[in-house]
Amino acid sequence: MLFLCLLFPLGFLIWCRAQGFEKFPKFALIAFMGLFPSAVFCAYKYFFSPFYYLTQDSFLMNFFYYFLRQILIPIAVLTIVFFFVDGKDSVQERLANIFPFYAGFYAIYIPFIVLCKDLPYPFFALFAKPAIYFSMILSLPKICAKFFETQKPDTKALKKILLIFALVAAILLPAVIESLWTLGVPAFLTVILTLAYLAAAAIFSVINK
Repeated sequence: MLFLCLLFPLGFLIWCRAQGFEKFPKFALIAFMGLFPSAVFCAYKYFFSPFYYLTQDSFLMNFFYYFLRQILIPIAVLTIVFFFVDGKDSVQERLANIFPFYAGFYAIYIPFIVLCKDLPYPFFALFAKPAIYFSMILSLPKICAKFFETQKPDTKALKKILLIFALVAAILLPAVIESLWTLGVPAFLTVILTLAYLAAAAIFSVINK
């Protein structure tokens, strides 16, 4: 449970160290701002939405549930809000600064989703799920920033296609992996997909510091 609750705050601090701690006050404020939409989402789920998701035998039903509620709607809302609040900076600068906003949100949202379920908490929910979502919010801004850089006329089409593929994979695979785990597919398949996703996100993030 410690890993689930501490991954996003500690990951945020490590990210700040890599950016330079002189920028920490600014990033800490952005992360703190991310707590407010998280509180709204969690309050809505607590008061107006069922605590328990009754898993389906259909992959697509599970996928759309996880994708819409845990990825698409939160990421879309957070991005719109952040770009509206931080309207003075360029797109590249806003993408460079949006990770703390995502981290502040998911630091509350993911533990809330997991801990609302009955004990015992499965290994996937306590370890794999937070790691996957942390990797997602770390890599998404970098992929988007690289894609905006490719809008120059001299950029090769293949590079644009690869970045679009990376963006689609980054945002879809967390829901795919969780849906497969929910259906009880062989554990080795979930492990392979999870490790591949984490490794790909880490490599992309290191290469594009």
